[in-house]
Amino acid sequence: MASKNILKNWFKTGLFPTQSQFWEWMESYWHKDDIIPQAKIQNLKADLDNKAEKASLGIHATDMNAHAELFARVSTPYQFLPVFPTVDTSELQVDALKNTTLNAVMYMGQIDMDVIQLDPITGTLSNWDFRANTQYIILYTKR
Repeated sequence: MASKNILKNWFKTGLFPTQSQFWEWMESYWHKDDIIPQAKIQNLKADLDNKAEKASLGIHATDMNAHAELFARVSTPYQFLPVFPTVDTSELQVDALKNTTLNAVMYMGQIDMDVIQLDPITGTLSNWDFRANTQYIILYTKR
């Protein structure tokens, strides 16, 4: 196979490549309809061997202490608290939310800033149907 510079020379302004040069150029690239053999993808096996397994990722996603040291370094007036209800409930009492101001609740890719209410005296979240085994991230500010 010719180098890129040789291929470019075949197509210089005013020059016309031969049919065999054109075909060689066409065969030097993968067409969008071609299936690229896995053996031709550089480092594919090593990259796949180093990826996270789905089960590990699932465990990590529900680990309340995942990246705690990184979150502890974030400078923000807001604090966050992951909460995992074990049963469906319309009220969720969380001691850590006593004497705080609720800023937002994140869950399943959504953010609620208006509907869910917090009683700062009891630390009870209400006005919502909290689902078992769903992760809720509570963003709050200490009073």
